[in-house]
Amino acid sequence: MTNRSLTRSVVVAVLTLVGVSPALAQTPSFPPTSFLTSAKATWESTRTLVLGIVEIMPEDKYDFKPTPSVRTFRDNVIHLVAENYLFFGRVAGESPGNPAQNLKGRDELLKALRESYDYGSKVWAGLTEEKALEMIEVRGQKVQRWSAILGAIQDNMNHYGNLVVYVRLNGLVPPRSAGR
Repeated sequence: MTNRSLTRSVVVAVLTLVGVSPALAQTPSFPPTSFLTSAKATWESTRTLVLGIVEIMPEDKYDFKPTPSVRTFRDNVIHLVAENYLFFGRVAGESPGNPAQNLKGRDELLKALRESYDYGSKVWAGLTEEKALEMIEVRGQKVQRWSAILGAIQDNMNHYGNLVVYVRLNGLVPPRSAGR
C-alpha cells in the first residue's frame, strides 16, 4: 500500500466514524479526489456542531459541571479554543497560544471560539496537498502535517460529546437533535 493510498484510507475511515456523507465532503478549495476535501468537510461539520452547542448554553450555566472532578462548561470552551490554536498551529508551523485562557463571559468566550475556528480556516486556506504531506515533529514523533487536523477533529468531537451531556443535564436539547 502506498503512502498516498494509506492516507486516503485513514480519511475514509475517519469520515465513516463521524458520519460525513460524500455530498458533504465536497469543498471548493480542493479537488474532489483530494484527501483534504473530506477532511475539510469533516472539520467544517465539527465546527458547526461545536459552535451550535456552545451557543445554546445560557451564561448562568457556564460554571456547571456534572461532577466535582470534571471541567466546567466554561473550562471546556476555553480548552477547545486552546486546542484549535494548538492543532492548527502545528499545521501552520506556529505557536499562537491560547487567547481565551483568562476570559470569563459567555460572549467573549464565544467570540474567542469563533476566532479559533477562523484561525483554522486561515490555515486551511494556505494548505496544499504537498504541504499537508510534509513531515513535522509532534511530541517527539514524526507525522504528516495534516495529522494535526485529524487531532483537532477528534479533540473537538470528544468535547462535543462532553458538552452534549452538560447541555442535556441542564434541560436543553443540542441543536443537532432539535426537531427530531
